Amino acid sequence: MNLTFSAHALDRCFERRISLQGVLDALRQGTCVKGSGMKDGERFVMAHGRLKVVAEFEGPACVVISAWRDQKGSKRAARERRQRLRRIRLAFKEGRVITC
Repeated sequence: MNLTFSAHALDRCFERRISLQGVLDALRQGTCVKGSGMKDGERFVMAHGRLKVVAEFEGPACVVISAWRDQKGSKRAARERRQRLRRIRLAFKEGRVITC
């Protein structure tokens, strides 16, 4: 497979700290979430865990359009918020300085 990254995809991978190997794993081992046939090629959204990759396949060539990670589950995010608030309250109670 000839793999090419668009400028947008490279920017998003760098910005979101997604490794290029992770994108390749998603394309090879991931499941197809959504696909659409187009005139020139076929565009798919591939999922591998929380990682999602939009890629367009044109014969043997594959162009990565974008990549992102889904948000954590709402329960997990709520638990992390509660833990963070507990740490802040404890720090205020003990009189420690908090730096952000």
